[in-house]
Amino acid sequence: MRSVLRAYVTSGTVCAALMQPCAQSAWAQQAAPPQSISLDSLLSTRISAASKYQQTAAAAPASVTILSSDDLAQRGYRTLQEVLENVRGFYVSNDRNFAYLGARGFSRPSDYNNRILLLVDGHTLNDRTWGGAPIGSDLPLNMDAIERIEIVRGPGSSLYGTNAMFGIVNIVTKTLARLDGVIVGGRLGSAGLREGSVVAGRALGKTGAFTVSGLMSQLDGADLYYPEFDTPQTSSGVARGLDWERSVGGLGAVTVGNVVARIGYRSRSKGIPTAAFGAAFNDPRAQTVDETFWGNVAASHEFDGGLRLTGRLYADRYRYSGVYPIDAGPAYSDGGGSTGVGGEGLMVWEASSRHRLTVGTELRHGLRADYYELFADGSRSRDDAPATTASVFSQDEVQLSDALTFVGGLRWDRHFRHSSALSPRLAILFAPTRATTIKALYGEAFRAPSAAEADITTTYYTRNAALKPERIRTLELSVDHRVGAPLLASGSLYRYHIRDLIDQVELPDGSVRYGNAASASGAGAEVEFDFRPDGPVSAHASYALQRARAELLGQQLTNSPEQIAVVTLTAKRRGVRVSGLSRYESGRRTISGPSTPAFIRTDANVTWSPAARSGAEVGLRVTNLFDVRYETPGGVEHVQRAIAQDGRAWSLRLSWRF
Repeated sequence: MRSVLRAYVTSGTVCAALMQPCAQSAWAQQAAPPQSISLDSLLSTRISAASKYQQTAAAAPASVTILSSDDLAQRGYRTLQEVLENVRGFYVSNDRNFAYLGARGFSRPSDYNNRILLLVDGHTLNDRTWGGAPIGSDLPLNMDAIERIEIVRGPGSSLYGTNAMFGIVNIVTKTLARLDGVIVGGRLGSAGLREGSVVAGRALGKTGAFTVSGLMSQLDGADLYYPEFDTPQTSSGVARGLDWERSVGGLGAVTVGNVVARIGYRSRSKGIPTAAFGAAFNDPRAQTVDETFWGNVAASHEFDGGLRLTGRLYADRYRYSGVYPIDAGPAYSDGGGSTGVGGEGLMVWEASSRHRLTVGTELRHGLRADYYELFADGSRSRDDAPATTASVFSQDEVQLSDALTFVGGLRWDRHFRHSSALSPRLAILFAPTRATTIKALYGEAFRAPSAAEADITTTYYTRNAALKPERIRTLELSVDHRVGAPLLASGSLYRYHIRDLIDQVELPDGSVRYGNAASASGAGAEVEFDFRPDGPVSAHASYALQRARAELLGQQLTNSPEQIAVVTLTAKRRGVRVSGLSRYESGRRTISGPSTPAFIRTDANVTWSPAARSGAEVGLRVTNLFDVRYETPGGVEHVQRAIAQDGRAWSLRLSWRF
């Protein structure tokens, strides 16, 4: 791997050398690391995830969080999981194979993140077989290539359709105007972590540009102890060398005038140390592989009279395979994936300075959504259930006065394998002063049954073609108030109800299938403070109180912490930036009943730029600084009630800007 990383870094250096002659003058003033973004700059940042057109967070008909590239760099985040678990109202479970995102107290164990919509530059990454989204190390993205991350809470189906039940996460990558030339980086860390990265851009004539980024990572992993397997026959409960990981990811974009073409790729192989799905404990063959390749082309044109038309064509392919050895003989394995194409047309008409109308249509055509099993005796089973969805949607924004704005939206999705869905959105935005914005929000969203839930039969599950989409209805009151120049205070109250919740149901013959088995509801309150003065110290704090209940049983949902608090402090002086983050989380009820203990975890990150114009930067990140033991609930596929998370870990990163 070291030779691979050397070649990777060398390729970035060669790329930089080729680009410098034509780009040196344009980038000469950008060689220094970016400075902390001010509160004014953050509030004026324009996002697109909330309404599919550019607007500030204050004007968006949703509760929105924006994390800038400087926020990511200051805290030293490596993965999207590390980013999202420290965002107000979100939390993460990690079963040593995949990371699962919870929002506002809701996260069904092992749901593969199919109730959150994940976008990269507007392209959906949720696959078409399980509907899942990669949010952990299975999404290897170079953080140096990210301009910002837009997090839109609440239902988003009125514009995006299925999966956008609890929110939308849109990762926006840097354009040439924001790229600091070429950035090449390398990282070493505990548990045998080695990583190499590069991001670069170049102008193409007067109206064109291209950007490219890549990341390669390897982790040997530590030996892990599981008391549930503590017998002499099962290695005394120690999984040795099985927490390994290999990943690679890349993004590329070419812009010519108003046309943008993008491609993306991610691949990860991961060892499984937990003996999930009945696999033999401490068998080195246990692993999964996930791979996605996607591309899209978008073009837009501005007409007189405030009319803008945008068209987009896209394609994606996802592949999964897993090996689960049951004994010393041939291993059981499974796999599957999906291939699909689609297109979207969008019209945004600003009829006047107080009226904006959006109308669009989208067609998603599945070419493949399959699953197979390969048994130890050599026999094989396979099911394929591709689906097509046609949609039309509209959103109308009317500014009734200088202080009052009304937003209404509606989307109709025709799913050709399951029932159709209608998703409305209503929002009233009231700004009594320039410092205060109050939002009253109502929205509905749905999740169509995935192919794996409704149309595929496996050893463990039988198909259920009668499965209906699950639906959520949310009410929210959100307030943002600026306290002087450096402080923004935000808060929200919300309540949601889910009906026709898709969950596992045991049949009289002992088999299991997915059914519309239950309903659930949740309510909560969130507060957040963002303090960004001109001085060397900034701070951020958030607190979420959330209560989610299964209505039939009247008890707290599993994997649902009632309280989450995060505090971040950052200081900078003479090229040194220090950031400390502490996260408190109350216990979560597990599938077997008992709750995991509450915990406080502290992370720290230090970066040092030796000289303002040298282009070099050194970063040291330590997670779980005080080596706190904590766990997150396991899914039904695990013997373990809860899965222990990482103790103290460190990584050292060196990067160069050319």
